Amino acid sequence: MLMIIFLPILGFITAAIVNAVFPKAKFRGYDVLPFFFIVACQNISSFLKNSSFLPYGFLTYFVLVLVISISRAIKFKNIDSGKLFRKLWDYLTVCTIFWYIGLLFTIII
Repeated sequence: MLMIIFLPILGFITAAIVNAVFPKAKFRGYDVLPFFFIVACQNISSFLKNSSFLPYGFLTYFVLVLVISISRAIKFKNIDSGKLFRKLWDYLTVCTIFWYIGLLFTIII
């Protein structure tokens, strides 16, 4: 139960440390957050004894990836893999945070 709360806190602390150690790097500290939030979401699902959120969450993320990839390919007629990967990783970070918040609401309700 404590890991549900401490993993995201540890993720934010790790993000702050990464930002402090590598201030001029191309990656940002919050790029490590999905690793912590995905495990915390899985712990919430195990705690509730529900089926895992991962198949549904990653299906939603996969649809988002397809939409973004196709729209960028149509818009620019070329896919810059570095920028596309950066954008998709940012979306993964945001999605995992929203999944975590949503699963926390399922614990509260």
